[in-house]
Amino acid sequence: MLYQKSIVKKMKDLVKCGNFNESFKTVILNYVDEKNDSQMIFGHLCIIHYQEFAQDNNPEIITIAAAIELIILSFDIIDDLQDNDTDYLWCKEPAFAMNATLAMIFLAIKLINESTFRHKQEALSILNDFALKSINGQHLDLLNSCKFEESYIRMISLKSGSLTTLSSLLGTALAIGENEPCVAEYSNYIGVIQQIKNDIEDLNIWNKKNDLLNKKFSLPIIFLFEQSEEHSKILTDYYSGTTTYLDNQIIEEALMNTGAIHYAVALKNTFKFSALDLIETMSFSEESKQYLKKLME
Repeated sequence: MLYQKSIVKKMKDLVKCGNFNESFKTVILNYVDEKNDSQMIFGHLCIIHYQEFAQDNNPEIITIAAAIELIILSFDIIDDLQDNDTDYLWCKEPAFAMNATLAMIFLAIKLINESTFRHKQEALSILNDFALKSINGQHLDLLNSCKFEESYIRMISLKSGSLTTLSSLLGTALAIGENEPCVAEYSNYIGVIQQIKNDIEDLNIWNKKNDLLNKKFSLPIIFLFEQSEEHSKILTDYYSGTTTYLDNQIIEEALMNTGAIHYAVALKNTFKFSALDLIETMSFSEESKQYLKKLME
């Protein structure tokens, strides 16, 4: 079931065979290596859905999975450059990084277009639609204006949910030539769940990725603003620039004691239960179902 090593190897092979000069190949290969701890979730979603709907093991699907992961890597790089909250290699060489993201996106599209899959044009249409949705969500995130639960969920549904949906539906479309609404729905939930998990984890460490320090909004932070007058005043002063110091001990205690973290976990679980119900309606192998469920733990 797990194709992580195969996907990474294929990503590197595709770059090596690409029409790039050797210096540029080295840059992109270094970026692939930088994320070598990734579980290649998006590639796996594509493979699983292709195999379940096509009922075959066409080895070319690994190439498509690698193409998807190149696109995801390019989106990750752009996100990191915009947020400037990581120390990855590409953040130290933004000009090279922007060029590499363009190369990876167009290489991925070229690979899908040149594949032998019968329904590749339908798959490319899905890729375009959901990539644009994710970019729209990224813009909303950059605006940092989603200060309420409803608008925030809509933003992460576009930004993160669209990428997991893209991956699942790409595999589905290559197999049957069309969208599958049930797959789209639970895949979007998986993306939302993953983002909420990341939001919670980012608040556990007081470093440059911490959303509070970066004056960004996430579900636990939104909860604090809405539920606690005392802590809302502290956060309002910090976010507005009235104060420049944030007492991490006070805020860490508030996140737990006011129920902000529990609220985010509870909301995550509502999406999890909805996704589980949908997954159980699919005539997938138990192995595939277990993989999808594991993504929501």
